[in-house]
Amino acid sequence: MNETGGNSDSEEFTRGPLEGVRILHVTLNGPAHNPRMLKENRTYLEAGAEVSALILGAPQKADTKTSVDGTTLIAYRLSRPESIRAKLGVQAWFRSWTFCSHIRRAVAETTPDVIQAHDMFVAGSVFASQTDIPVILDLHENYPAATEQYRTAYPTIKRAVFATFQHRRRMDRIEHKYIARSATVFTVTEEATDRVRLKHAGVRVITVPNVERRDFGTDMLGAASNHGGAPEEAEPLRLVYTGGFEVLRGLHTVVRALSALDRDDIHLDLIGARDSDYVRSLRNEVAKLGLDDRVTLHDWIPREEVTSRIDRADLTLVPHEANDQTNATIPHKLFQYMARGKPVLVSSCPPLAKHVRAADAGFVFTAGDANDCARTIAEALERRDDLTRIGENGRRYVTENMNWELVSEPALIDALMELRTAGSARAASASSLES
Repeated sequence: MNETGGNSDSEEFTRGPLEGVRILHVTLNGPAHNPRMLKENRTYLEAGAEVSALILGAPQKADTKTSVDGTTLIAYRLSRPESIRAKLGVQAWFRSWTFCSHIRRAVAETTPDVIQAHDMFVAGSVFASQTDIPVILDLHENYPAATEQYRTAYPTIKRAVFATFQHRRRMDRIEHKYIARSATVFTVTEEATDRVRLKHAGVRVITVPNVERRDFGTDMLGAASNHGGAPEEAEPLRLVYTGGFEVLRGLHTVVRALSALDRDDIHLDLIGARDSDYVRSLRNEVAKLGLDDRVTLHDWIPREEVTSRIDRADLTLVPHEANDQTNATIPHKLFQYMARGKPVLVSSCPPLAKHVRAADAGFVFTAGDANDCARTIAEALERRDDLTRIGENGRRYVTENMNWELVSEPALIDALMELRTAGSARAASASSLES
């Protein structure tokens, strides 16, 4: 509560819409790996809520409780063997009794009005804890489809083991059960919201897109820019991708497109290529196609260098394959690229294509089609003197139309206020019955 007035007779107070609401996040990832949670926390805190986050899974020698930007981060003592057993339990049975114990303890200490479970892999432990507190399921992905796709990066034996516990029919059953038990479901795209509503009539589903805050990347503007006017002949068109490496990312399509173009004036940087079956196959394909001089796979490079390479890029990439997962989700990096004024090359997956087309911020090719991807890259080369304007279109789109403050923040606050109203109504009803 912020005091804005003078003496005690005329004091005026500005109360946030979530004043007095206590929220407990439960997540397997710490803040550095959960940018969505960080943005949600800031919104809740600015609206007057009290926010805590229970970080599960990481080995801890002692209980810790720290305050980061107003949010209380909680992690309880967990030995390495306990951590391994708990994570295996979550992967195989979607719950861990160790995690349940930690959740009940955090609930006793923070007395939350609502628990926000960050994805299905913690939701099972939250529900098994039987706290009787309303649960928001933050459904980041289409998990029945996502687990199939992410397995493509695993070694053969690990892939077979995970397929046993996380096959599509079982994942569908578990997702259905968790959604039905949730007070509210958050999704990241309108397409995902439609999917959940079609399968679960009557469930309250809210779209909270993975967009960035309005000021994201403003400190980087001008650090490097696209070429204006006619480029020098010796300067290659620089394509940059950052992120995960699995079949669904569609990186092989871009590599094959470069082979089809057979031009020396294009260079592709693929950043984040940690060793996996898919990365090895991609490296082999690059070598087989004779693209070693034009395609560079980077394992790990410092964050500052990643930023520098993006800032120097002529074209940034989100070339996803089309499937049930990618057709209903969207990565943070699309809006991050656009916020930095970078033109983007995306596949025709609906959540990607609709924003790029609405903003006139880049180029769209048919997902999985290397020839169409090659055609689109050639178009970018032909329009190279227009790339700065195209990138500026994207920056303006996320600044003026598609940012956290305008889109996601109101959705979050409205959802929590509705939960608060529903909780007050339940409490009044129970009080009436008791009397």
